[in-house]
Order: sequence, then C-alpha cells, then structure tokens
Amino acid sequence: MPEEFDRRRILVVDDEERMVRFIRMNLEHDGFQVSEAFNGRQAIQKLRDTTPDLILLDIMMPIMDGFDVLTRLKANPDTRDIPVIIISAMNDMHSIAHGIKLGAEDYLPKPFKPALLRARINSTLEKKQLRDRQRELFSKFAPSEVADQLLETGFALGGKDVVATALFCDIRSFTTISESQ
Repeated sequence: MPEEFDRRRILVVDDEERMVRFIRMNLEHDGFQVSEAFNGRQAIQKLRDTTPDLILLDIMMPIMDGFDVLTRLKANPDTRDIPVIIISAMNDMHSIAHGIKLGAEDYLPKPFKPALLRARINSTLEKKQLRDRQRELFSKFAPSEVADQLLETGFALGGKDVVATALFCDIRSFTTISESQ
C-alpha cells in the first residue's frame, strides 16, 4: 500500500454484519482506520462527528437506503467532497447509473475480491488527493469563492460577457525601482 494512504479513515456503511467484518479485516490489514455504520441514519450521524477520507456505501439497507444517504451527502457542503464507492448486490445497469449520477465515484458489485476493493479504494483516494491539491493551489491564487466556482463548473474558453471597469497605472521608472529593491 502506498505510504500516502497510511491511516486513512474509511467509513463502511452496510447492514450485513459479516460483510462489514470482512471489509474491516481487509482494510485494517492494509493500514486503514475503519469506522462502521449499519444503516443510513447511523452513517449520517457518524458524519456529524468525523469526516472520513472515503465512504464504502451499501444501497439496500433498512431505515435509510444508500441512495438517500448519497443524496444527502452530496447536498451538504461539508460532506459533498467525500468520495463514495457503492458496494452493492444490486448490479443492474439502472442502479449503477443512478448511483454514479447521484455522485458516487465508483460502483463495486457484491461479491467482490479484496484485491479489487483495494485497487478501487487506492484509485479513488489518489483522485481525491489530486482534487485536494488542485483546490489548495486554486485557493492560493484566487479567493475561495472563485476557487470553489472553478472547481465546480470547470474552465471554459470564452467566459462570460460582463460590464467592468479596468484601471491601469504606470509607475515612472518602475523597472529601475524594482531592480534596486
């Protein structure tokens, strides 16, 4: 496992206790910190106290299903950037497309091999790390509102027509002054 992922926190949300134990055992073996929730409501409550680096989310659960959890996560500014990998026995194309449309990074059908889960987790965390670096870089050179808008809408050539006033100033002998400083 790459060093940059040591002690990353993963929230496992699944109503099947055996599945949670299986995932926990594999992830802890790989050096991850694992917390667990056994239904959607527990997951939302856990997210009030801690922010994981990744969420593994089942779809078919009592109380609140995974699609509802995902919808709430992506609607909340505090949790919308947490990547989610859906792990579900629902492997029909409609469910997969719906999960991705709601904002899941990936969809892994049950049953799965631990090596495949590990690869998907590492890939997702790598993408998250790149997005976090991009956000950090944008924030250095632009106000946070502009950085957030750029990350949300992306970049486009042509931009928008706006009414603006530009003021240009010239300091006499600026080059000489700056070279002497």
